[in-house]
Amino acid sequence: MRFNLMCILLLFCALVLSCTKSTTTAESRKETSPSSSATIAQNQPGSVEQELERRLKTLSERAQGTVGLTVVHIESGKTISINGKSQLPLYSVFKLPLAVAVLKDVEENRLRLDQKIHVTPAEIVQGAPANTALWLKPVDYPIEKLIDFSIARSDNTSGDKLLELVGGPLKVTERMRSLGLQNLDIHLSSGEYVKSRQNPNTGSAEDLATLLVQLHEGKILQPAQGNLLIGFMQRATTGLHRLRGDLPAGTLVADKTGSGERDDVTRVAKVTNDVGIITLPSGRGHLAIAVLVSGSKLADAAQEKLIAELALAAYDAYSTEPAR
Repeated sequence: MRFNLMCILLLFCALVLSCTKSTTTAESRKETSPSSSATIAQNQPGSVEQELERRLKTLSERAQGTVGLTVVHIESGKTISINGKSQLPLYSVFKLPLAVAVLKDVEENRLRLDQKIHVTPAEIVQGAPANTALWLKPVDYPIEKLIDFSIARSDNTSGDKLLELVGGPLKVTERMRSLGLQNLDIHLSSGEYVKSRQNPNTGSAEDLATLLVQLHEGKILQPAQGNLLIGFMQRATTGLHRLRGDLPAGTLVADKTGSGERDDVTRVAKVTNDVGIITLPSGRGHLAIAVLVSGSKLADAAQEKLIAELALAAYDAYSTEPAR
């Protein structure tokens, strides 16, 4: 009787110990398992890009026109594109591929940066009054200075002189094709467009963003020429309320703008563009961003503000990402 009672007690103790061990093991597993929805969301690939794309689409819908937009985080290659393949008017944005074409000719010893070019008042192309004032008397400037004027000040006269030096607009298109960019169509000088106001040069946001990425990575120009061009873009004085408009003070931006004439009916700019490279804070890399706004019904200032908000949304999204 006593033997049976002891066996029952021993069996009961063994069962209690077994249950306690199982409970402890289960609790330990639960504590080490990433079961919270927040953690799962953080680990989902592409969640930052998905949320940013939704934000950019919502902003773009305000344009009441067409927005071609491509954003590339250069270091990771992550890309968001909205109407990125659409061929849209470039206006002075075409001076960026033009500058690349000129600098490629410099690298190939067809041109020299210190080569003096003679410009007369008869060659003035209509543009900003401050730019027109550069050419009121005959003057000789080196090619490097003409590139500076055409990029940093978006001067039309210097741009058209550079077009002549590379052999005309179609030579710029050919150069872009040789670099793998199939959707940049340069067929008119600024002077030709001013006279006709028809058939502007066109391009896609995707190709422009690709050009910016390759420029930053040193894939299309040698370091000396690439750094020179980016330096001119960083010192740009046009479109300061566009890509740069809402970014934190001191943010480094290298960009090229383009602006269309006013629509006869709506009396607002037909086109408002800005494409550039934005440096993110704390070593988080760089963004290549191309924004082409065409046919918007918004006032000119509102179109610029839209570009500023698109840039800030991209900047904020990638500024909270871990350093790469």
